[in-house]
Amino acid sequence: MPSPAPVVAFFDVDETLVAMKSPFALLRHRLREQGDLDGSAYRAKVEPILGFAAQGGEPAEVSAMFYRALAGVAWSELLSQGRAWYAELRGQGVPFIEATLRQLRHHQRQGHFTVAVSGAWPASLSPMAEDLGVDQVLCTEPEVDEAGLLTGRIARAMFGPAKGAAVRTVLAAQGAVAGQCFAYADDPSDLDMLRLVGRPTIVGNHPVLAAVAAEHGWRVLPNALVPGTERIPV
Repeated sequence: MPSPAPVVAFFDVDETLVAMKSPFALLRHRLREQGDLDGSAYRAKVEPILGFAAQGGEPAEVSAMFYRALAGVAWSELLSQGRAWYAELRGQGVPFIEATLRQLRHHQRQGHFTVAVSGAWPASLSPMAEDLGVDQVLCTEPEVDEAGLLTGRIARAMFGPAKGAAVRTVLAAQGAVAGQCFAYADDPSDLDMLRLVGRPTIVGNHPVLAAVAAEHGWRVLPNALVPGTERIPV
């Protein structure tokens, strides 16, 4: 008998698997290590970005503003700081979303191929994915120049339709049947990903996704945190 097709489980990360916007959390850590003890330098950088987001800016455009604010920073430095940040956070308690983390562990026990598909960057995602044992990370990648510095531009954005394209690529590479695969996400911008699999799951209570879930009979998980942890605000 032929071997059964592999099963893939796709996870959005920020606000789906962990209760924070991880690039912002890492930026706050970086600036604090540089002496920003009162958070004023952090607020000066992020308030214009958050204001734009509050006015309805698309996630990809918000992300582009974030990277422009970091132009000239060494990428290797950010990767190193990401590991230090996550190690510190691990000691304090990572605010994982309990139901999603439970699903990740279930898929891993079943031998399913797990993929993080995120608009965040490798600096915050890589140490988290390694800690969780996620098989593959597909995320937004900043553009880096020949000197290893961020240019302020994005080499690859992972939002909306790009997530759908990434899912298709993984399904083809794994030889998986989409109808047998899973996806977990919290935001309407993730619908391109959710609609491509046979077993989509909404995390949290976004009204748009709640309506889609009710219409199509999708599963909905609560976004309560692992006990003893707290959400990291932007």
